[in-house]
Amino acid sequence: MSTPLLSACLIVRDEAHRLEVCLDALDGLVDEIVVHDTGSTDGTVDLLHRRDVALVEGGWSDDFAAARNTALERARGEWVLSVDADEVVQGDAIALRALLGRQPGPALLVSIVNVATAEAGGDVTSVSPRLFRRHDAVWRGRVHERVEHPGTAAAAPVAVPEEVLRLQHEGYATTEALAVKGRRNARLAERALEELLTTVPRDDAAVARACLALGRACVGAGDRQRAVDAFEAVRELTSAGPEWQQATDVLTRVLLGAGEAAVALALAEQLLASGAERAYCDWLRAQALAQLGDASGALDLLARVDRLVDPAGQRYGLEKVAALRVLCEGLARASR
Repeated sequence: MSTPLLSACLIVRDEAHRLEVCLDALDGLVDEIVVHDTGSTDGTVDLLHRRDVALVEGGWSDDFAAARNTALERARGEWVLSVDADEVVQGDAIALRALLGRQPGPALLVSIVNVATAEAGGDVTSVSPRLFRRHDAVWRGRVHERVEHPGTAAAAPVAVPEEVLRLQHEGYATTEALAVKGRRNARLAERALEELLTTVPRDDAAVARACLALGRACVGAGDRQRAVDAFEAVRELTSAGPEWQQATDVLTRVLLGAGEAAVALALAEQLLASGAERAYCDWLRAQALAQLGDASGALDLLARVDRLVDPAGQRYGLEKVAALRVLCEGLARASR
């Protein structure tokens, strides 16, 4: 039997209300669909028995990487596309197969459009190495898991054009959904952090990643103080690099939301000095200046903001930039 080119791997639990849409979108795009059910009680398993999928029935061990590795072990494709039940794939099967046939590296970055209401912050587009070679691949991390190829030389992953493949994710569409997942992820991140802190010798880089995951989860759960503490821990453990930048970025945004504009401004300046994108840092600085009453200074910064890409690579729309510009113009006129 020949090796399939592309397998889709999912982990699911109680997803009967939306899983069909996800599976329908994969039909015709991938050669096989592997689904690891981690203990559904809502009819998900019955649904999967009616579908042409490779079903693995198991349990949940509070470990996303372990669950994904179980699905990965069942896959047969040369390439694997990792998908969640609350995601819908959109792509061009012919163009995707042609791209995979000429791609030498172990992984490709896939665009993920995270759909959210305006109340929840609006849509955000991120990229993630969701498309990767199965050989030597392994998932690591109890929460905010990542795929690695320890036996393959590291190489910068190439991004798949969005017209060839992208995912639409609706799991954080509302603030309520964000809070539920935030509380769950915070619990898992705390457990991962506890395990790392008892490991000898201690891996500070791994601890920093766990603190970053905890901070992000606490933001989603609405636990501001725990988020601040976690991000400060990352900044203490790392003096530079992606974790430091990401922690400083989200900490700045948390403090802006709390009205701590002076501290947020100082953090945004640090972020800029670290090499983060100027346009994005100017956006943060403009928000702080607006809160501090310097509308003219904020407008000067906003004039240079033509795109928003944060240190994690997430792309934001410019609607909020336009809204802040209108507000600052009004404040500037009123002060004359």
